[in-house]
Amino acid sequence: MGSPVFKSKSFYILVCASLFLSGCLDRMVTRPTVAVREVQITGLSLSGVTLTFLVELENPNGFGITVTDFSYSLFLNNRAVANGAATEPVSIDRHSITKIALPLKSSFADIVQELQSMNGSDALEYRIEGSVTVRSMLGRMTFPYSRTGEIGPGRSRSFHSSETPATPGPGP
Repeated sequence: MGSPVFKSKSFYILVCASLFLSGCLDRMVTRPTVAVREVQITGLSLSGVTLTFLVELENPNGFGITVTDFSYSLFLNNRAVANGAATEPVSIDRHSITKIALPLKSSFADIVQELQSMNGSDALEYRIEGSVTVRSMLGRMTFPYSRTGEIGPGRSRSFHSSETPATPGPGP
């Protein structure tokens, strides 16, 4: 049976090691890449439209990850028009890419207002942003993302990334 001094030292060593490892976690997990590959109109109703963004998630890490939450907001010409979240877990093997479809519903009132604000332009600027929460053998991390592009006839899409530091999420 160990002495109280030994138990006390072991406890402090364990606490210090835990704090050190939790501080290093964001440097050990490389941020997954989010790329918008396609935007489609997938639904029309009397009240609105559904746009589906085909997104590729790339895991650059040497170990598998599971996306546990993928939140997103859509902005047209810098005005928020829709948001959503995918909460069904998606596993991504090490050094691989997985495609997911993100449906976004918006009212016709929001879309019409943005179309009217185009002032003769044949393209509509969009921004999709949010966060990706991943779980791995190293714990849980949340990474913000933002992608921009243009929607319009005969326009090539351009995608830009804004890099923001990772934000550690709660433990697994």
